[in-house]
Amino acid sequence: MKNFAEDVIIEVFEEIKNVNPDFCKCEKCRRDVIALALTKIRGRYACSPEGEIFARVEQSDRQVRADALFAVMEALEIVTKYPHHSEDDSLSKK
Repeated sequence: MKNFAEDVIIEVFEEIKNVNPDFCKCEKCRRDVIALALTKIRGRYACSPEGEIFARVEQSDRQVRADALFAVMEALEIVTKYPHHSEDDSLSKK
């Protein structure tokens, strides 16, 4: 079983991660943004080859991508304000 919404969130994150120059580029902050964004959108799960095809087609839907973009932008803002890493982690990854 796979949540195809995760693929959309990751794609959108990779496209816009440099929009906010204050966003820390460390792996911890990246994972936090993705996890937080995933909590904001409906999961799209598939557990059969047919379901996987439908899920992949849905990934290109404009509304799905718009929802993902909104969720990622909101998560980027939150993680930028409240990072959950040590100061050493953020300095070594910028």
